[in-house]
Amino acid sequence: MKNPVAVALLVAALAPAARAEAPTPESVIGFAPGTDRKLADFGQIHEYFRRLDAASDRLKLVEFGRSEEGRPLLVAFISSERNLKALDRHRDVARQLALGRGLDETQARALAEEGRAIVWIDNGLHATEVAPAQHAPELAYKVITDDSKAMREVRENVILALVPCINPDGLEKVAAWYRKNLGTPFEVAPLVELYQLYAGHDNNRDWYMFNLAETKAVARQLYHELHPQLVYNQHQTAPFPARIFVPPFADPMNPNIPPLVVRGIQEAGTAIAARLERQGKPGVLSRIAFDAWWNGGLRTAPYFHNQIGILTETALWRYATPRTYDPAKLPKSFRDGTPTQTPTMFHPLPWMGGAWRLRDAMDYVREASLAVLELAAERRFEWLFGRWQMARDQIAAGERGGPFAYVIPTAQRDPGAARRLVEALRAGGVEVSVAQAAFKVGEREYAVGSYVVPMAQAFRAFAKDLLEPQKYPARAGAQPYDITGWTLPLQMGVDGAFVAARFGADLAPLAALEPPPAAFGAGISGEGGTLIVDAASPVAHLVARRALAGGARVSRFEAAVDAGGRTFAPGAFAIEGGDRKALAELAAGRGAAGVAVAALPEGARRALASKRVGLLKPWTASMDEGWTRFLLERLEVPFTSVRDEDVRAGSLASKFDVLVVPDMARNTLLHGHRAGDVPPEYAGGLGLEGALELRRFVEQGGTLVALDSAGEFALELFPLPVRNAVAGVARSDYAAPGSLLRARFDVAHPLAWGLASEVAVFVEGGPVLDVLADDDEPGAEATGPRPAFVGRFADKDVLASGFLHGESRIAGKGALVEVPFGRGRVVLTGFRPQFRAQSWAAYNALLNALW
Repeated sequence: MKNPVAVALLVAALAPAARAEAPTPESVIGFAPGTDRKLADFGQIHEYFRRLDAASDRLKLVEFGRSEEGRPLLVAFISSERNLKALDRHRDVARQLALGRGLDETQARALAEEGRAIVWIDNGLHATEVAPAQHAPELAYKVITDDSKAMREVRENVILALVPCINPDGLEKVAAWYRKNLGTPFEVAPLVELYQLYAGHDNNRDWYMFNLAETKAVARQLYHELHPQLVYNQHQTAPFPARIFVPPFADPMNPNIPPLVVRGIQEAGTAIAARLERQGKPGVLSRIAFDAWWNGGLRTAPYFHNQIGILTETALWRYATPRTYDPAKLPKSFRDGTPTQTPTMFHPLPWMGGAWRLRDAMDYVREASLAVLELAAERRFEWLFGRWQMARDQIAAGERGGPFAYVIPTAQRDPGAARRLVEALRAGGVEVSVAQAAFKVGEREYAVGSYVVPMAQAFRAFAKDLLEPQKYPARAGAQPYDITGWTLPLQMGVDGAFVAARFGADLAPLAALEPPPAAFGAGISGEGGTLIVDAASPVAHLVARRALAGGARVSRFEAAVDAGGRTFAPGAFAIEGGDRKALAELAAGRGAAGVAVAALPEGARRALASKRVGLLKPWTASMDEGWTRFLLERLEVPFTSVRDEDVRAGSLASKFDVLVVPDMARNTLLHGHRAGDVPPEYAGGLGLEGALELRRFVEQGGTLVALDSAGEFALELFPLPVRNAVAGVARSDYAAPGSLLRARFDVAHPLAWGLASEVAVFVEGGPVLDVLADDDEPGAEATGPRPAFVGRFADKDVLASGFLHGESRIAGKGALVEVPFGRGRVVLTGFRPQFRAQSWAAYNALLNALW
């Protein structure tokens, strides 16, 4: 039998070349991408791909979603005409191999022979890293028109899923900002707004929670529809002075990552490095800064789905402005001590300085892309068959047990959290089942409707990694790339448990992405006209806000109360009037629980009104501000964004009742951008003038909420009887580098209403709060009202997930503190209650302060 691939290559060689019809990037955009001081915006890149789609049968342009600001998310499928005609079949082959079920080895081999390697290459996630998106038109043009033997083999063996710009909103912002400042002293000024509406740089930190529109849309492609074997996520922040970082990554390696994934990553990195160095391109670096521990980035989450996740970080100056580097001024070593100018095993051809342009960065990115495509073509069968091998092995590991499944019972203090957790798992392609009948495992009984996450599934590693506590390996002097602990049930306050051994139960697959929470006690029971809503779920705040906006009277019980056959903890919402039916439907749909009664039970209540909330939004764009804004919008908390100049203008008490300062360093808050770095209207921070206005605001009765590191600024601004117990402590003595730590709360205090008595809170080096002793600070006296330590870190066994060094420095110290000052109050947190919109169990610590 003749080789079908060889025949196809012969047919392709005899077919008319696509280059005669395909427009060049320059002919559509108006200049060649990579030209000094010119950036193509998203509209121009979109138009180029639209024209290319119309001109060539080797490209199929598909819109697969919309950005948060409503721009199209596009993927260009590029391959041979024959492959694109059979695109649906190749997707189905990829899906069968990825999921692994119902295939024996013979069938898997046959599918791998038939299929095509699907390579996902995305560009422009971090919008100020401009080279990848600018190179996308060039890459598409080359793959379509180049009739070399290597590229014909790529087109026949590979389906390239090229995302020209995965963050179109960001590219529009960056291009407009650069053009505005071009030719001025501020040509390379940093962007003064987030380049993703809510997350900014954290748009690469949402790949297991799936909060953002872009993340959800991409996840549908990666884990539900397309199932690429290789996922190449391109960036542009190489460790200086290297010109590009390529895999392999540094240790530690997450033990849930399949070995074949690790080897595939190393193989891709070697191919990229070898290609660049064969071309004489220096500065290729590996095994520094970027590790393989964290789950949650666009290149890391695919590891746990048996996909080869590839990251490169090309060198960046600023935008499209060139720069020349003096070799004598280059640093002598990287941050780990590796020399920068002496050849080493993972940096054998150092870059010695000189000129660097956007064109240079794009050349590196293009050649790296081509290296990955040629490797995919050369090893097509191995990538496809390897995907099935890993799925088979993951399913077998789950069947063996240890663990066999993860079970989420229906008895949850917060039904909405369980709903959101399962929603996130399903968005990531994880199989979840629902119990059709009660069942028992050991001594524990589970009711109808309990969720079961079987470990015998292809994406076992993803599910297991999100559900179990992390144990970051302690290494002297090590600094993790991102966070060290992220266990979702802990962050979200969901009661669940791994079951080690096989058990029997009547289960049905959960098909919908948004599971109904009814079996978990969500919704409003009873027939009365007045509602009592449990404050355990943050969704209760949404119900209360919606009720207030509709004219209802809303109050909160100050103590526990019995009603409708159940007991409500302090802080339960009482809602009189309003659209009872609509509010009940909202509670049921989003996971809040409550009762409807004819009359409210006895008990002291606090009447609520919608306070005037301000959220500080400095010109030093803050991701924490963006995530806070995201949460407030989703829970319909009315608020106003407040700029530095608004604070400096004063009269804050006449405009606001509550001001929230997001997690930001003291110097950033105070000084902002330096004069001369940005246009004058964006320079400076709060300054002394603004700081004094904040103090005056609190003195006049306002509430200042300082989140995490912003608390250090507040402690310096106000003469409070509280100190940061780890201020000035060396990293060798204390480190909590993005971990989940146990904290206990006084749930009778209004700031802690709705919180569990113990919550795993997210800590990333923020303040550890303690009473200021007389000898802590000369001249300081602990006079006036005493602070309320509403939350404290656990006395022992503080670490819940991740890494903690120096437990004794944080054990028993303050995590949530309310300090009266003047006629107002300052609320300090030693954790991030709204961290990346993941820490569901801690949301109430912020939401309560806004009432």
